[in-house]
Amino acid sequence: MPCRNRQNQRMTHEKELAYRYDLLITSGWRDRFDSLINENITLPTEGRILDVNCGTGAHAIELAERMRGKGDVIAVDPDAERIEIAQAKALAKKLDDVTFETGDGCNLRFADNDFDAVIGDASMLETDKIECMLREMRRVADSDATVVLKLATHGSFDEFFSIYWEALMNMGLVESCWSRLEAFINERIAVTAAEEMAKQVGLRQVVSITEKDVFDFANAEEFMEAPLIQDIFLDSWLSIVPESERDKVKREIVMIIERERHDERFDISIKATLIKGVK
Repeated sequence: MPCRNRQNQRMTHEKELAYRYDLLITSGWRDRFDSLINENITLPTEGRILDVNCGTGAHAIELAERMRGKGDVIAVDPDAERIEIAQAKALAKKLDDVTFETGDGCNLRFADNDFDAVIGDASMLETDKIECMLREMRRVADSDATVVLKLATHGSFDEFFSIYWEALMNMGLVESCWSRLEAFINERIAVTAAEEMAKQVGLRQVVSITEKDVFDFANAEEFMEAPLIQDIFLDSWLSIVPESERDKVKREIVMIIERERHDERFDISIKATLIKGVK
């Protein structure tokens, strides 16, 4: 019975995270990348489109609606709870030409040359998985198909990392944590490196589109408790600190933000980037 209770609690927690993602993260994060695609890249309005790491499906549904029955969209995401939400959205709209399924971007089940366009979201993906996902995206794209990769590139979250470094310094932890903090600061791929990666996996006519996006918060507390920060990034960022010190470090971060914002809103920025190529 205890094992079943733990399993039920984990499933409930994962479902709650998926709903928070859909309601509170999609509009603040994913929509910025999807708008960048809509404004800068022409995608086919017939044929087959694949959306890799589709989240809770808003952009895949939008693409399917544009096709007006002349094609279909297949959308995959590794999170089963997000896929369940996406399926419910499609059902509510009575869309038959969009399909959602769980899937790993580095191990797509589809045949070679299967899609007329492939979109992939690596904006929250671990850096060491980006290339394998891009290779799979190219593999399943048809000849001359457009391939688009979404990334948050180097320079994202610099405002936070500056404050984080100061907090570690104040706590006497910067020396023991510096190498891992430096790795966090530098882990996001640079735009030029992403372009080169796209060429190395075999894409042609590679170009990048980058836009600086700002997230603003009323104060330090709102920042630390924001679903985007709390659910997606904060645990990973704090993993370099001994567990016994994490609450103290969080309090120090809050104190520094409050001191430096001078009653203004607290901003952090990302470099939202699209890498576009042709197979």
